[in-house]
Amino acid sequence: MKKKVQILLLSLSLLPVVYFLFIASDMYVSTVKFAVRGQKDMALGGLASILGAGGSNTPDCYLVQEYIQSYDMYKAIDAKLDLKGHYSSDSADFISRMAPNASSEKQLAYWLSVAQAVFDSQTSILTVDVRAFSPEMAKAITEEVLDKSENLMNHLNDRVREDSLKLALNEVKLAEQRYSNSKTALSAFRSKNLELDPSATANSRIGIIASLESQISMLSVDLETKEQFMSSKSFEVSSLKENIAKLTSQLAKERERLTGSSNPIMLSQLEEYEALLLENEFARNYYTTALNALESARIMSESKTIYLEAIQKPQLPDEALYPERISFAILSVVVVALGYALILFIVAAVKEHIGV
Repeated sequence: MKKKVQILLLSLSLLPVVYFLFIASDMYVSTVKFAVRGQKDMALGGLASILGAGGSNTPDCYLVQEYIQSYDMYKAIDAKLDLKGHYSSDSADFISRMAPNASSEKQLAYWLSVAQAVFDSQTSILTVDVRAFSPEMAKAITEEVLDKSENLMNHLNDRVREDSLKLALNEVKLAEQRYSNSKTALSAFRSKNLELDPSATANSRIGIIASLESQISMLSVDLETKEQFMSSKSFEVSSLKENIAKLTSQLAKERERLTGSSNPIMLSQLEEYEALLLENEFARNYYTTALNALESARIMSESKTIYLEAIQKPQLPDEALYPERISFAILSVVVVALGYALILFIVAAVKEHIGV
C-alpha cells in the first residue's frame, strides 16, 4: 500500500514537471506603457508623464484601463487579428489554449488572463502586457491595444468639443436675446416718456437747486449786513427780501419737481430708468462673457483636450517569457510534496486519536 502511494506521489510530481518542461507552449510578451494627459500638462513637457507631475488625468487613465479589460476591446481586436483563432490554435498545448467553442464570458476571462493592464497612480503610467503564442502576434495585439485606446480618447475629445461648443452657443443665444430685450425695453421707455436720460435731467435740476440755495445764502448774508445800518423799509432791504422770496419760491418748486411728493411722475420714471439701465448693463456684460466663452470653446475644439502619450512603444519579443519552466516544475514538486506531508500528518493525527 505504501509503495502504491509513493508511485502515485511520483506520478503526481512528474506530470506537471513533464508538462512545464516538454509540453507547455511558449508565450511571448509585448509591453506598452503610456500616460493619459490633458492640455494643462503640455507646458511641462514629456517628463511630466514620467514623473507624474502636471496634474494627470487619473479618471481617464482608469477609464482606459477598464476599456482594455472589456469585451468590447477583445471583440474589436478579434475582428482584425482573429484572436480566437490564434488562442485556440491546435499548435498550442491543450491547457494553454482557449476552447474553440468558448462562450463570450470564457473568451473575456481568457483575454483577461493574457492581457494585463496595470495603472500606477504614483507615476500616472498605464502598463499593458500582452501574451501570445508568437512574438509577431504579441506585438500586433499590443499595437492594436494602443490604437484602440487612442481612438477612445479621440472619441472622448469629440464629445467634449461638441458639448462645449453646444453649451457655449446656447449661452450666446440666451445672452443675445436678453441683451436685445433690454435694449428694446430701454428704447420703449425713452419713446414713451420723451426722455433720453432721466438721471441727467435729475442731475441738472439738482444743479439748479444747488445754485438757488447758493444765491439765497448769499442774499441772506447781504440782507443781514444791510439791516444793521439801514431801515427795514429802505429800497435795498425791500429789494433783497423780495429777491430772496422769489428764489425761495422757485427753490420750493424745483424741489417739488425733483422729489415728486405731489407729482411723483419724475421719481417713478427715474426708478424705472435706473432699473432698465442696470438690466441693460448686466445683459451687455453677460453677452460679452458668453462671446468670450464661445471663442474659448472654439479654440479648445481645435486642439485635443486629452490624449495618449506613449512612454514605451510595443516591441517584438526576442524570447518567450512564459511559462517559467524550471520555476514552475520545481514549484509543482514542492506543492505535491507538501500535500503528501499534510496527508501523512492528518493520517497520523487520526490514528493517534483513535488509538491505532
